[in-house]
Amino acid sequence: MPQASHARAGQTSHLPPPLWTYLWWAATGAIVSFGVVSILTIGVFLLPIGLVLVIAGVAWKASRNESAIAAVGGLAAAPLYLAWLNRKGPGTVCETLPDGVNSCSERWSPWPFLAVAAILLIVSIAAASRRRRSP
Repeated sequence: MPQASHARAGQTSHLPPPLWTYLWWAATGAIVSFGVVSILTIGVFLLPIGLVLVIAGVAWKASRNESAIAAVGGLAAAPLYLAWLNRKGPGTVCETLPDGVNSCSERWSPWPFLAVAAILLIVSIAAASRRRRSP
């Protein structure tokens, strides 16, 4: 037995944005994030790419919706990577390379980077889930 629609005339049901729009905005946020933290090296090339992706995402009607909050989650990519690189810190960390040479370097504490990434991810997920629950 078919179910009757409870939507009134003139009302449309709200469908969630497609998955690819969330991926678009998350990738855009990640590129911008890596562009900022690497501004003195490859960042000068990544930031224009991120800008083009932002402009395209705003101009493209299919991606102009609440999925744009995924860009905030994408911004967490660079802090997560920095936390991973500094996972043995803080302090001096020495490693023996495959050719037998010792290599020592100063590492920062990974916790501030991890905290920033966690905040960005939590804000993004909370905003997306709250938006999906609201009428």
